[in-house]
Amino acid sequence: MTTASPLHICNVEAALWRGDRWLLIRRGDGERHAAGQPALVGGKVEHAEEPGAVLENAVRREIAEEVGLEPGGALHYVTSAHFRLADGTSVVNVVFCAPAPEAEPVVRDTREVAGFAWLTAAEIAASDAPEWTKDYLARSERIRLRVTGGAAHAGP
Repeated sequence: MTTASPLHICNVEAALWRGDRWLLIRRGDGERHAAGQPALVGGKVEHAEEPGAVLENAVRREIAEEVGLEPGGALHYVTSAHFRLADGTSVVNVVFCAPAPEAEPVVRDTREVAGFAWLTAAEIAASDAPEWTKDYLARSERIRLRVTGGAAHAGP
């Protein structure tokens, strides 16, 4: 087994909805990428992830670690993207969406998550969120509308 750096870091993110609102976090100042910016919940896939549905397991773990929640229903694949960190590290990002549970999020580590808000898709589109986050939420909103039949109160 080699200890060389991976060709890519694999990152997973989740857009969680409750009714017609989405959970948006503000990334903590300790984050390597997009510190202080609005974002979805997520993080790196780890080498020790549970076998099987590795990406889905990783996103569930990240949701629990960052905001103390579990998705309130099925995870839906949204999209994937590729970007480079400031140091040149290549990242493959995979985005899911899911209904949120009734429980409220709890910030576990302020270095990772400085805070959170529940916003509508329109509020996010008009926010200071990065363009990629706005795109992920717009795509997630289309899935939410399809899954819920357009109901604002659909959720867990």
